[in-house]
Amino acid sequence: MSKKSLLIPGDFPPIVSGIATYFYEIWKTFPPERFVILCPKDPEHEVFDKTSFLHIIRRKIPSEDSIKAKLFKGLLYTFWTFILNFKYKFNIIHCGQVLSSGFTGWLMNRIFNIPYIVYVYGSETFRFGRNPFLLDMIKHILNNAYLIIPNSHFTKNEFVDIGIPEEKFLIVTPGVDTKKFCPTIKDSILIEKHGLKNKIVLLTVARLDERKGHDNVIIALSKLKNQYPNLVYLIVGKGREEAKLKTLCRQLNIEDQVIFIGYVQDNELPKYYNLCDIFILLNRQTADDERLRGDYEGFGIVFLEASSCGKPVIAGNYGGIADAVENGKSGYIIDGTNISDIIETLDILLQNSYLRTELGNYGLKRVHETFDWKFKSNEILPLI
Repeated sequence: MSKKSLLIPGDFPPIVSGIATYFYEIWKTFPPERFVILCPKDPEHEVFDKTSFLHIIRRKIPSEDSIKAKLFKGLLYTFWTFILNFKYKFNIIHCGQVLSSGFTGWLMNRIFNIPYIVYVYGSETFRFGRNPFLLDMIKHILNNAYLIIPNSHFTKNEFVDIGIPEEKFLIVTPGVDTKKFCPTIKDSILIEKHGLKNKIVLLTVARLDERKGHDNVIIALSKLKNQYPNLVYLIVGKGREEAKLKTLCRQLNIEDQVIFIGYVQDNELPKYYNLCDIFILLNRQTADDERLRGDYEGFGIVFLEASSCGKPVIAGNYGGIADAVENGKSGYIIDGTNISDIIETLDILLQNSYLRTELGNYGLKRVHETFDWKFKSNEILPLI
């Protein structure tokens, strides 16, 4: 049997996340005989695996995200990789997370001399670096990796700042499915369902987490409601901040202008992007949540999805956003914590439909030329 590469992604469909999308969209283009994917037995995985035509091996591995769970996952990934290696003789291991599968890659390298690649997404050193043992572990795993693949220049610099040599990195940003996410007319059923006729629509697609900045959009909206009474804000996603955000809407008396859509199936997302006039995600670094303190947006696939639907975007200026949004061309990168800046930027776009179209068209052209998943797959293909 010829050698195969191994991917341990951490998140993989049917799990919905940026990491899961990244690995699925890239690996689905590769010849299945060249790789194996090791994944947890996530809910409803049987249905996905039967239709994916990928060589996926599922094992019982916990899905929790705590530090203890990550370390335990590392041990389980190592055990199963050790067993599978006797059958497949892996030529390289792709590690989707530095503290779990990254440990697996490091140990398999020490025992069998198998090279490994580690993928990083940003904020790992902020979230785990307060623990000296974990920070040393991250450094050791990365310094011994064959290659490190960050999702943006910002993420790369995070690890260069802790002493990882620059020559270790190959930046491969996320991409977008330009056939799935494309400009279409607004869905009449959704317009009727959400009462959007003759409305100007702002949209955020993201987990309801502190760092996504929904709260500051709501505050800005409350200050614009008299000037733009037909302005509404659609929030697609679920998360820990939902109750707090709904309370904020009640306090600011704009419940009628903020619509919480909740979870939307991935295949329905393009309809929501095409409902909006402006996509906005005011990302910032997490400060209040102790467990997630330091977390930030390493890239932001949603900005590409919005651009691929021809929409202008407004982004917060923290994290890897400069790779996802071309400031002044496909949208605006602003201080997402400055309410005055948010109001001013929204006002500029709300008053100028031509500018919205111009930014959206530029973003659409940009994703087709640079961010289609086929380009990203071609960057990884030589490494499997």
